[in-house]
Amino acid sequence: MTTAPSPAHTTAPVLPDGTSLNTAGAPGDNGDAGVAAPSIAVIVVTWNRKHDASNILAALARQDYPRQRMDVIVVDNCSTDGTIDFLAERWRPAAVVQNPTDKAHEPRFQAPVRPAGAPDPGVNGTANGAVPAPGSAHPFHSLTLIHNHANFGGCGGFNTGLAFIDHALGGAGGSPASPPGFAWLVDDDAEVAPDALTQLTRAAATDPTIGLVGSRTVDIADRRTTIETTIYFNRHTGGMGDHPVPDHPRYASHKQWIQRVGATRGGRLYTGLRDVDIVSACSMLARWSAVTKVGFWDSRYFIYCDDADWCMRFAKAGYRVVLNLDAVVYHTPWNLKLTPARIYYSQRNAVWMIQKLLTGRELRRATLGWMKTILWDCLKASLHRRLFHAEIIRRTALDITRNRAGKLDQEGPEPVPVMEALRRAGALGGGGRGARVAIVCSAPPFIGFADSLRRHVRQHLAAGAPGVEPRWLYIVRNDVPDPLASTPGQPERIVYSSRRRSRLRRQLALLRRWPRAVVVFDQTNDFPAVAGKWNIHIEMKKPTIAQLERDGMLARLAFLARWIPTVPRCLFYALTVRPYTSAGRYG
Repeated sequence: MTTAPSPAHTTAPVLPDGTSLNTAGAPGDNGDAGVAAPSIAVIVVTWNRKHDASNILAALARQDYPRQRMDVIVVDNCSTDGTIDFLAERWRPAAVVQNPTDKAHEPRFQAPVRPAGAPDPGVNGTANGAVPAPGSAHPFHSLTLIHNHANFGGCGGFNTGLAFIDHALGGAGGSPASPPGFAWLVDDDAEVAPDALTQLTRAAATDPTIGLVGSRTVDIADRRTTIETTIYFNRHTGGMGDHPVPDHPRYASHKQWIQRVGATRGGRLYTGLRDVDIVSACSMLARWSAVTKVGFWDSRYFIYCDDADWCMRFAKAGYRVVLNLDAVVYHTPWNLKLTPARIYYSQRNAVWMIQKLLTGRELRRATLGWMKTILWDCLKASLHRRLFHAEIIRRTALDITRNRAGKLDQEGPEPVPVMEALRRAGALGGGGRGARVAIVCSAPPFIGFADSLRRHVRQHLAAGAPGVEPRWLYIVRNDVPDPLASTPGQPERIVYSSRRRSRLRRQLALLRRWPRAVVVFDQTNDFPAVAGKWNIHIEMKKPTIAQLERDGMLARLAFLARWIPTVPRCLFYALTVRPYTSAGRYG
């Protein structure tokens, strides 16, 4: 399925790891005269984020790379917010392509349809046009919208884009157009610096054995702070991290680099190339000739680890994976986007990924380590007011053993407005007296979140919402700053430490003041809170929405009855696991 590129075709100087590109020219309009800039097929995947998708198109339109060398493909994963119509009206693409399939790895592209008022695709919609057609609202060589008839996640969306490139630009579709030099994968909620594509292609031009070039990720909310640079694979644990382990071939080079720059993240000056194991698909340039050899993304994944898996497959095929520190993408830190469902994908897919990279005892040891962690995490979640989270983690382990691919079919209770969750839990009281509601504050931001929740409830009650304000109780870990604790008018506090004895002793206070419900923020809680009939889960990205679940001894025992038989199944799987090889181009 894969073959290594031949170094005999070198057409540009090979720059060693760590070389600065500030003086290296890029081809065409960005460097050597008389050499055409490589054609770029850009893939953006979106789902219910029409404004984000439009913003990234605007960022692509600001690139200093020759934009008539860019064919942009926006893949819409069956959005329900009118994404296709919104983008068609704002950007006037040459065509909208329907993809009526229920499997991303089995695309069925229909003939392009010209939106009303769209330019003639014969001028602007293929690789034959030289300039945007009259009436276009974009500066690209072409812009195509693809409407998937199902949500295939980021993995399936990028696979759709890769398959469309193959279909429409000289591959399976039989188009007379030439294949692109590169495919640029970009997240819809990212923003790329104006010289990002120039920097990426400049790096790729230094060595034809470079298969993938990644970008340095900067916090989109704090553009002085780098949040991701180097990523390496740990063969001992099957995990990934900023630093290679001592027996990694890049260890010495990385150590010298860290001595110069200080750290892999923060407000430091970063420049040059670094050979790495993994680069992120929030901005990733792939050499198309290498893609045709390596194949597309693993169709099992849906989201998470799909880009890491691709990188490791490129390296296994003999290609270099490099990070260009001068190519900047602005993005939200990944840990701020985590939910129980996203953790499911990241853990499930990581275990599957290592089956392609490890063998024998090394594979069994890493798999066993992952399974032990997953099983222990779900047991802890079940004891700490996170029952639906615990069930999702248990499903992670179970679905690994069953090789169940694709989208998670259960993401917890239906989200409802916070006031509705409180009402259903009986927390808004009756007879003029509010019920007791405990809020777990186990991390520094949660005190502020709790105060915001109280204000939200008061505002709704003042506006005429039925009910009485709950009697609030803050459960605060002793290392969480709480400067207003002694201020008059503040809710009662129960203060605990992270020690097991302290957490158990504080249960007595709860039993004397039994709460009706317990509020948990961002699925983060290390306090058992054995008393209380309901859990109210709130993500602070959506502070007015909650998930309500029933808790209590019976619910915890029911979970334990499901967890116990899962343990031997997972251990048997880890001890008998075998390497995995895909039979097709998708994985």
